[in-house]
Amino acid sequence: MLIEQKKISPNELALFFPQRFPIRGTIYYEAAQNTQPTNYQLIDNIVEGGNIECLLLTENFLYLKSSNADALDDIEALALAEISEYNFSTPKIEAEAPENTTNKIKLILKIIVAPFLQKDGGDIELISFDNGTATVRFLGKCHGCPYAQRTLKERVEKNLIYYLPEVREVTLQ
Repeated sequence: MLIEQKKISPNELALFFPQRFPIRGTIYYEAAQNTQPTNYQLIDNIVEGGNIECLLLTENFLYLKSSNADALDDIEALALAEISEYNFSTPKIEAEAPENTTNKIKLILKIIVAPFLQKDGGDIELISFDNGTATVRFLGKCHGCPYAQRTLKERVEKNLIYYLPEVREVTLQ
C-alpha cells in the first residue's frame, strides 16, 4: 500500500491513506492527557514506541507529533509498519465520544485546510468552538477576500463536518 507522507514541521508529519481507514469518527491521543492504553491496538502499538506527543487518526490520514524531532523518523517507520499490517477489511472502529474537539479542529485546519489557503498567501485560525459551532478567522490575503464566504462553506465547513461530526456549523469572525 502506498501511503503519502507529508512532513509538516521538524517534529510533525501526516500519513495519507490511499484507501479509507475503517474508522467512524476520529481517534485523538495526547500524551499529556492519556496515561492509560487507548483500547485501540493500532494506536497503542504506535504510542508505546515513545516520543508521541499527539496523534490524530481519521479515515483519510494519521497525524503524528513527536516530542523529540530526532525520533520522528523512527515514529514514522513504526506507524507505517503498523498501518501496512493492519487489516483494512475489518469492521469499522467506533471512535471515542467527542472530546478534545478544539484540538481536533485545530489539527484538521492545519493539515487539510491551511495548506490550501497558504498557496494563495492566506491562513486560518480557530477562534472558538461552542455547542457545535466553530468560529474561525481568515488571515493574510484570505482576510477580507471576496471569496471568503464561499471558501468558508465549501472548504472549511465541509472538511470540519466531514472529519468531526460534533461540528455542525462554521462561522467567520
